[in-house]
Amino acid sequence: MAARRSPDELVVALTGQPNCGKSTLFNAVAGFRVDTGNFAGTTVSYAETALRFEGRDIRLIDLPGIYSISSFDPAERVARDFLLSGEVDVVVNVVDASILSRSLELTLQLIEMKIPMVLCLNMMDEAQHKGVLIDLERLATLAGVPARSTVAVLGTGIDAVFAAATKMSRTAYQPRDPCYDRDVEDCIAGILARYPEALRQALPVPERFVTLRLLEMDQEFERRASQVDAEFVRSVQQDRRRLATLHGWPESGVLASHRHALVLDLYEQVATHHRGAIAGMREKIDRIITNPVGGLLTVVLSLLLTFSLAFFLGDLVAKLVDQPFAALRTAIQALPPSLAVALLSGLVEGVVAGAGIVLPYLVPLLLLLAVYEDAGLLPRIAFMVDGLLHRVGLHGKSVVPLSLGFGCNVPAIMATRNLENPRDRLITMLVIPFVTCSARSVVILALAGKYLGGMTAAALYLFGLGVAMAVSFAVSRSKQHKALGLIMEVPPLRRPYPTIVMKKVWLRLREFIVVAWPVILVSSVLLSAASYVGIDRPVNAALSPLTTTVLRLPEVTGIALFLGVFRKELALVMLATALGTTEFDLVLSQSQILVLVIFTMLYIPCIATLAALFKEGGLKTCFTSAALNFGVAVLLAGAVAQVARFFA
Repeated sequence: MAARRSPDELVVALTGQPNCGKSTLFNAVAGFRVDTGNFAGTTVSYAETALRFEGRDIRLIDLPGIYSISSFDPAERVARDFLLSGEVDVVVNVVDASILSRSLELTLQLIEMKIPMVLCLNMMDEAQHKGVLIDLERLATLAGVPARSTVAVLGTGIDAVFAAATKMSRTAYQPRDPCYDRDVEDCIAGILARYPEALRQALPVPERFVTLRLLEMDQEFERRASQVDAEFVRSVQQDRRRLATLHGWPESGVLASHRHALVLDLYEQVATHHRGAIAGMREKIDRIITNPVGGLLTVVLSLLLTFSLAFFLGDLVAKLVDQPFAALRTAIQALPPSLAVALLSGLVEGVVAGAGIVLPYLVPLLLLLAVYEDAGLLPRIAFMVDGLLHRVGLHGKSVVPLSLGFGCNVPAIMATRNLENPRDRLITMLVIPFVTCSARSVVILALAGKYLGGMTAAALYLFGLGVAMAVSFAVSRSKQHKALGLIMEVPPLRRPYPTIVMKKVWLRLREFIVVAWPVILVSSVLLSAASYVGIDRPVNAALSPLTTTVLRLPEVTGIALFLGVFRKELALVMLATALGTTEFDLVLSQSQILVLVIFTMLYIPCIATLAALFKEGGLKTCFTSAALNFGVAVLLAGAVAQVARFFA
């Protein structure tokens, strides 16, 4: 539902094809509020912010990426429906200047909507690197809309875009309608001549735009128009068939082919080329990465780099952080036992755990993930594993949410909106909680990496991927259907900008500092108090059949695993409080540490993930996911624990 607006408020919508830099431009204006990446499909619902520019209140909307107005993608329909809502005063059509010939396809469709528009050519630096020079003035003249250039990651040219947008809201909008060939234009004219008045009232959008949508077989417009005048729609369908026969093309391709020709003609008039050395080097690197052998090496080396940096740097920082608090711990332990001392001890342990256990491993992980995203490495990895996903019962398009899951499962589950088939969407939502997110990666590194070695940690990460694929295969067997192929945009390799990378790291890190760490502090204090008065004992006793019998862990770990449902890092932190030390190898054997890591990786998703599952899939999906994860965790971790008995 659109927010209520004031009479003087200007609503500006950022729209464009996926991965064109809309969200980066939005963040440059609003502060870094939207997670971005060199990865199509990262925005699945619109974000908005309020700003003031040249004395005007502006409500700025960042819409999901959309390739075409006639869209069958659920997330793209969010953008189209908002554009057609009548709420938008000015559209800022953000296009990737480095692939202008493709980006202008949507621009022509937006011009046909007759909403005042400013053309924003983003990534002009990338276009120059490719050797593409664009004549902005000529483009503005030929298209009939203002055109401005930006480099959103650097904040260049953004003021000019908003100046043009505010000016556009005060002047008459007179774009040039794309002109198709004589047969098409005659057909359009004939349809407009008999356009029903009732349809004009029911669909308060330009008549030519509605006509074009009907000629392009837009199912939504056909449905809405048929409800008003079914006979008129049937006559348009006959006209459409005549055009297709006349041109010898499929009905759905007549206008698309003409529009493509118009775009190429427009592009040739405004763009010139010279040799781009940097782009040539990137293409050479890209050929290596997308080669089967080079791709495999890229995936393996990326994982090794991630674990090496996170493990060695995290371990070093953890030791440095722990040293100043050692004397404080000793002093607290020397005090006479009391509730106040227990509360103080819990507070200190919460601070030490967050700063010395979670942050040292979390920051390197987030840093590398941001670099991989902005460089365009993640979609290439997704492209390479598409065949594997089909074999385990997943749709190739699932690579987008699954890849997002390595950062956090919550936005990954939200990204399943891009999957049209309910079966594919359900399976993907059930598999995502098995993807090792950054929080569970911290558990792997802080426990397995520190006490079992870096190779074991890497093996556990691959083990988690294997479990996710096995679960997908098993679940998909009960919901068989024909697997569809994948057509996915693989954006060009780009240089990650340090400023954007650090802002992205801070956006994700802020969630831990603002949300998770306070929970850890409060939980640590409460757990210490509960331990002092003995309240934790009933919880540990209730969970002892699981912890001591199945997993063969100390009974006191029950409370830590229970609290880990709220945040996965919390299980790690509460473990330190429950065991009374951060040196876990003093009280746990190596096999117990391994069992603990496996169980924590796989058992019930965190509360935030369960909430996302409930919102996107309903109560049944939420409970199914929790039961599935818990069952798999008990089965696998319990099996390891029982096997370890014979080697103890």
